[in-house]
Amino acid sequence: MTADNRSSQSPDWETLARELAGESDPGDSARIEMADREMLRSIQDLTAKLKSDIPGDLDVEGALAKVKSRPEFRQRDVIPLHSRTGWRVPMPALAAAAFFAVGVASWMAYRNRPAENGVADRSTPRMLGTGVGVRDSMTLIDGTRIIIGPLSSVKVASGYGTASREVEVRGDAWFDVVHDDSKPFTVHAGTATIVDIGTTFAVHSDDPAGVSVSVSRGSVSLRQMNTPVSQGVVLKAGDNGLLRNDGNVVAQRGSGSADDFAWVQGKLVFRDASIAEVATSLRKWYGIELKAEDKALNNRHLTATFAGESPERVLETIRLALGAEIERRGDTAIVRVIEGNTRSR
Repeated sequence: MTADNRSSQSPDWETLARELAGESDPGDSARIEMADREMLRSIQDLTAKLKSDIPGDLDVEGALAKVKSRPEFRQRDVIPLHSRTGWRVPMPALAAAAFFAVGVASWMAYRNRPAENGVADRSTPRMLGTGVGVRDSMTLIDGTRIIIGPLSSVKVASGYGTASREVEVRGDAWFDVVHDDSKPFTVHAGTATIVDIGTTFAVHSDDPAGVSVSVSRGSVSLRQMNTPVSQGVVLKAGDNGLLRNDGNVVAQRGSGSADDFAWVQGKLVFRDASIAEVATSLRKWYGIELKAEDKALNNRHLTATFAGESPERVLETIRLALGAEIERRGDTAIVRVIEGNTRSR
């Protein structure tokens, strides 16, 4: 194989992973090209740096081996990002994410490990984050359950459960809260403050129109951050609320449906969604940047449901629904109005 031919191909990630874990044979080593050896040295340097920053009782190589041992990791081309979803990404992207995740997960495991008396350490903040197409969950010390959507995070404040119960959300999160009148559960998301009144609800902090909240059980109070509690708007089961970018709260009484929580089950649902809403979701679920070149597209909306379809299938559905054409450039999809097609929806 010539250098020119080799430069146009992806690295052999399986061979590199075996070399990293010390499990390669002479044949593996011979197959590693010079460019890949440079990458391998960079990964080894990063691993060494992570190990120097993490206490010695954590087994980074063991964690990496567990990642590598998963059957889906050994597939050559594409693999599922998460066992509970059907979303898929190219192998190189996952391999890079896996090495990074091992270090971060090890560090977070150390910071969040149980104390000797079996009670979780509350003295430091904790964070759970996800990548493109991935959902994850956590249960807090009080029994409150949280599911976070793709490309999202939840930060649990230090001292959680002692004097107060506060978390910070970026992206999408679903909460099933254990109520406590003496310590109300409070969510900070963007410029919004959401206070539990005995609730199951979902928060979307990166809605293009503002911060949106959907309530399926109980009620919450939604207000702009740093404003009096009395200014909060109470949302009850079946309500949707939006803290708009101008600071005003709009309550949509009884407008909620199962679609508002479909993402928790791995479904991507659009209901009369604007191009901006579609673009935000595609970035989180597929890692695709959707860009509309024509202002006329701002008047067109999408109603569709996806459950793990390929990026190509999703983009084709969007193209047909919008009556537009889409040009794919790597991770970017350019949407244009078809000449002569003037429909607004």
